[in-house]
Amino acid sequence: MTPHSKLEASFWEFHQANPEVYLTLARLAKQAKHDHGKMIGMKALFERVRWEMQIQTRRSDFKLNNNHTAFYARMLMENEPELAGLFALRKQKVQSSIGPSNDGLQEGTHKV
Repeated sequence: MTPHSKLEASFWEFHQANPEVYLTLARLAKQAKHDHGKMIGMKALFERVRWEMQIQTRRSDFKLNNNHTAFYARMLMENEPELAGLFALRKQKVQSSIGPSNDGLQEGTHKV
């Protein structure tokens, strides 16, 4: 899979070095879908992963880049069929190699 942007390349590098993040996100997303049956924000899951990883690994240097949330959301919905539609996706500035085409997705906006 060839990254389409520097940001995506950074995501793939992190993902390869930290596969436990995907596994933890998948577990939490499946639990959230089972317990609540509705959409959830990836950033909420990221905060939970940050907490779990720091407690379980006792690594004070563990960091998750918020810029990776969109890639994890797309990857989870692509690889885990039961999570399809769990996260709201927005159009990316550069089309990623993961997930749906930017065509038809709402423009991304960032709140300050």
